[in-house]
Amino acid sequence: MQTKRVKCPKCGVVLDVKNSKNETVKLINCPQCKTVLQVKFEQQQEPLEAHTYYAPQRPPADNGETQLEAGLLGATQFFSPSQQKSATAKLLFGGIAYPLEEGQNIVGRKGNTSKATVQIETADRYMSRQHAAITVSILPNNTLKAVLSNYQNKNLTSVDGQPIESGDSIRLTDGNTITMGRTTITFKLS
Repeated sequence: MQTKRVKCPKCGVVLDVKNSKNETVKLINCPQCKTVLQVKFEQQQEPLEAHTYYAPQRPPADNGETQLEAGLLGATQFFSPSQQKSATAKLLFGGIAYPLEEGQNIVGRKGNTSKATVQIETADRYMSRQHAAITVSILPNNTLKAVLSNYQNKNLTSVDGQPIESGDSIRLTDGNTITMGRTTITFKLS
């Protein structure tokens, strides 16, 4: 099953659209503004073993808008049955692995007053003490899903060089680089 990330041109909401029926074109209604969106999919066969599929990145738009549509298309991590129970997500920075728990993980700079559940040891003052939220869940098909969004801060957050604006969220895949302030962290599935 393919998943494609699209952004509603009218209201800006970001959606993950799944192609469960192997369609070439799917019409959906934006859940926020009810605009009809046409989503095109490439025909692919279902994978038989563990693979991550990436699509080429489009350069960011020069109008200042976040363009997530051509980011990671159909990027889904598939696990074989032996991997399903041991699948974990973590962040890597400075040779340290920071595990992510199922549910919401607030990521931020380590400090005495930080309330982040994942505190990164960095001196980067551009990284907020509560910078981003990563929500980890296990889907019914036993795939691990991690979604990143800004968390009540005004400092820069980007995934693979693509800025994430307030209200946007993006599904993470193995190997994504997340920049919070001036600190770059790697997201890993294992």
